[in-house]
Amino acid sequence: MTKILTGRCGSLRVFLRLNFPLEGHAERLQGGIRRRLIQVAALPAAFPALLLTNAFAAEPKVVFPSEYAQGKHYASIVRGDTREELYTTPEVIAAASRGEPLPEGTVITMEDYRNNQLYRYVVMEKRKGWGQAHPAELRTGDWEFQWFNPDRSVRPGENLDRCRACHTSQAGNDYVFSYDRMKEAN
Repeated sequence: MTKILTGRCGSLRVFLRLNFPLEGHAERLQGGIRRRLIQVAALPAAFPALLLTNAFAAEPKVVFPSEYAQGKHYASIVRGDTREELYTTPEVIAAASRGEPLPEGTVITMEDYRNNQLYRYVVMEKRKGWGQAHPAELRTGDWEFQWFNPDRSVRPGENLDRCRACHTSQAGNDYVFSYDRMKEAN
């Protein structure tokens, strides 16, 4: 077995000889080892591209709408010790009051209070084509969701599929639970 692996990588040869019983598999392993070495050798060249791809994939589509409170406050929802304050733009309110689907670019911001303390922000945003990134059973039109901490930073690791799964029940209201409240707010 030592003869088959000579000339490639001395430490790999010793490792394989000491740790794996290779008798009877020499011919098959020679090609496999050569392929693996080529794959490993290619990793340093591919690594920067992998880092960039992952960095872009991790970027949330929805960014915090810093001027949301200058829009229209259209609803307060109280359930026990939870209070939700909902905001959007007057144009979105007008579309809902006409019974139309909410326009592309719509942003809905919810301030979520627990025991009168700001707990989080949840933001929905609608952009053309965004829904195609999700499986059909979790698709909410072209809406995306994002959870923000009270300091307005993205909450890492939040499972936003929970938002999508719940909002699928509101397909008749453009996937928005507060659609009727928007109609009344005009």
